[in-house]
Amino acid sequence: MMGLMLVATPAVADDGDETAAADAPQIDEGADEPQNHPALEEAIAGVLEDSELQQTDISIHVEDLTDGEILYSRQADQRMNPASNVKLLTAAVVLDQLGPNHVFSTKLITNSNSDGRLDDLYVRGEGEAFLLYEDVLHWASQLRSRGIEAIDGDVVIDDKVFDAGYLPPGFDLRDSGAAYRSPIGAVSVNFNAITAEIEPADQPGEAPTVRVSPPNTYVQVDNQAQTVQGSLPHIEVTSTPTEEGTRLTIGGTIGVNADTVSQRKRIDDPPAFTGSVIAEAMGMVGIDFDGQVRHGAAPTEGEELLDHRSAPLMEAVWAMNKWSNNFIAEQLLRVLGNDGDDPSTWEAALNRAEETLEEFGFAPDSYRLNNGSGLYDGNELTARQIVGLLRQMNTHRYGPEFASSLAIAGVDGTLAHRLDDDLTKSNLRAKTGTLRDVTALSGYMETAGGRTVAFSILFNDPPRRAWHFRDRQDDIALAIAGFDQ
Repeated sequence: MMGLMLVATPAVADDGDETAAADAPQIDEGADEPQNHPALEEAIAGVLEDSELQQTDISIHVEDLTDGEILYSRQADQRMNPASNVKLLTAAVVLDQLGPNHVFSTKLITNSNSDGRLDDLYVRGEGEAFLLYEDVLHWASQLRSRGIEAIDGDVVIDDKVFDAGYLPPGFDLRDSGAAYRSPIGAVSVNFNAITAEIEPADQPGEAPTVRVSPPNTYVQVDNQAQTVQGSLPHIEVTSTPTEEGTRLTIGGTIGVNADTVSQRKRIDDPPAFTGSVIAEAMGMVGIDFDGQVRHGAAPTEGEELLDHRSAPLMEAVWAMNKWSNNFIAEQLLRVLGNDGDDPSTWEAALNRAEETLEEFGFAPDSYRLNNGSGLYDGNELTARQIVGLLRQMNTHRYGPEFASSLAIAGVDGTLAHRLDDDLTKSNLRAKTGTLRDVTALSGYMETAGGRTVAFSILFNDPPRRAWHFRDRQDDIALAIAGFDQ
């Protein structure tokens, strides 16, 4: 991986206005044929002889980043579902447009502060993706230490920097309560998901104890589970939207000697959830509150109590790619649609992303970008386009930040337990992608022959669930890593 970093310039600014790809050639035109490297072709062909892979749509492209030579290419211009490889586009566009040092502000404002008693407490956000419950507790302790004793009015969430539409495009294709399908919002905490912990009771026949984190009154728990003899858990947790909030239904059984079961689930109304978490945190430090949580615009002449600044955007990009976090991806994409005057819409965000990708060399209508995370259907890219993006980012001024956000084989992220062979461990950096019918792997590595390459390996529609074929995908990556010419 040493060669990858030598050709990229370090970040020097945080506005993201400049780009090294403004005059980039089209990256989706497949005029060049791969060079003749029979050993590499034979190694990959040996993997593809698998009878199940012969029933699978496969697209592969490999380029030398130093001289642009195509080392291997197979159906590289076939449009495929890239799954979470879409996050490569999201990372590139966000870094290019905002810069790695961009920060988001979340302000606490009041319209009246008299003798330690506030009227309404307003929380106005800019779309921070990494706002955590720990931050909210810190806000509460800061207010209490400054003498605030009560909120006599309401907790008001001002998330107007985003227009209506919390659920990202394509997320409605399946009705799942999983945390990876969480909605987004300009004021959101803990990735708009909760953790339910189910602990067995002391005696069989009793209901287990259920704890929800972070503490809030927005989520209602319907505990139908039962403690039984033994040490095995058979717990089911479902989340359902209601007019009052999100209902968690806990079903099944848990052995009296079982370990605590932990499951993460999405919530449905980001401002209502976040407002409830904030209100509960205030009560924990002794700030009285018995008002309502509601939507509203913060007063322009109000008193600013706190201005919370996020960590640099790069940390969110790092977490998004290392761990393939869908919420962060959609939150960052949505931020792009805010031009400073009008609230961001999904249409505006996608338009800005597509304009930036055109500067990178993506021809309009040659691909389909439906959302920022790659969840479900609706996104289409080619292996050649993904490699072209990797090539562009290799010489982009934020190329080092982009590359560092990728999971490292055998070391961290979604590749911590993959590709830990001597040829690839700590050498291959890549973005994974997995859906029911998709597995994808694209990134950078140095070959045994000393070539720094960008590669993309996409599998669509295999005869079994796609995750079964990760090992075969890894075998192709190993064949590329072992190329010694």
